[in-house]
Amino acid sequence: MGVGDVMKRFMRCLAVLAAAAVLSAAKFAAEGAPMRILSLAPAATEIIFDLGLGDRVIGVTEYCNWPPEAKSKANVGDMMNVNMEVVVSMQPDLVVISNMNEHLKERTEALGYKVVVVYQDDFGQICDSILRVGEACSIPDAAKKRVDELREAVRAISAAEGLSGGADARVLVVVGRDADDASFGKIYAAGPGSFYEDLLADAGAKNAFSGDVPYAALSLEGLLRTDPDIIIELVGEHGMTGVDTQSILAQWKNLSDLRAARDGNVAVIRGDFTLRAGPRYPLILEAFARIVHEGAREIEE
Repeated sequence: MGVGDVMKRFMRCLAVLAAAAVLSAAKFAAEGAPMRILSLAPAATEIIFDLGLGDRVIGVTEYCNWPPEAKSKANVGDMMNVNMEVVVSMQPDLVVISNMNEHLKERTEALGYKVVVVYQDDFGQICDSILRVGEACSIPDAAKKRVDELREAVRAISAAEGLSGGADARVLVVVGRDADDASFGKIYAAGPGSFYEDLLADAGAKNAFSGDVPYAALSLEGLLRTDPDIIIELVGEHGMTGVDTQSILAQWKNLSDLRAARDGNVAVIRGDFTLRAGPRYPLILEAFARIVHEGAREIEE
C-alpha cells in the first residue's frame, strides 16, 4: 500500500471519529463539561475542532485559521499578548494555550479559569495533548480513539513501500526566512528539539542540522556548513506572501555552492499545516515522505 492509499484510509477514519466525538460531546454537555472554550493557540484550536468540540469554542487568536470554521469565532488578537480584560469579558469555563504562550497560564489561572496546556515538541506530546484536552472536555474515550488513529496513520505511512530503506538522506527544514534577502543572510532551521525531528525520522530521513536548540538562525556560512542532501522550505500564510513557488526555487538555485540547491534538491511546501504540531501530523508526514522518497519538489496544502 502506497502513501496515498494510506492517507485516503486515514481521512475516512477521521470522518468517522469526528462524528463519534460530536456524539460524545452532546452526551457530556449536561454533566458539567466545559461549554465555553477559549483557545489561545493555533495548535490548540486544531485539536479542539478535531475532537468535534468546535461548537463550544467562543474565541480564538488571529493565527487560528484551521479548520475554516475557526475563522468565524471571535478573534482575541495576538496569542502572545492577550488582554486579560478580554478574557474576563468572554467568561470562558476552559482556556487552552500552548507551550508557545505558556507565560499566560499563571495570569489566567489567577483569574479563576481552568487552563489546559498543549505541548508540541514531538509526536508523543501531540498525542498527550489531545488526550489532555479530551479529558478536560469529558470526552476521554473519543480522544483516545483519535490518538490511536493518528498513531496508526503514522505507522502505516512510515511502513509504506519505499520508506523503510533507512535514514540516509540528510534533510534541512527551513521554517522561515526573509524572501527579499537574496543573499540568504539569515534563515531559520528546525533543530532536534522540534517536532520536525520526529517527522524526518518517521519519513525515513534525518535532520541535517545538529544544533542543540529547537529552532536556530543560520547565516549563509552556517547553511553551507550544514550541506544537506535535501532542503525543505515551509511557507505559511504569514511568511513570504506574494512570492510564488518557482521564484523561491529560483532563489535557491542561485546558491551554486550549496550541493542541494545545485542539484535541484530543494522542495517547497505551502500551507500553514506544516507549521502546526497537531492532528494534521500525518498530512505533514505524507508531504515529507513524498519529497524524500518520491522526489516531489512543490506541494500545496
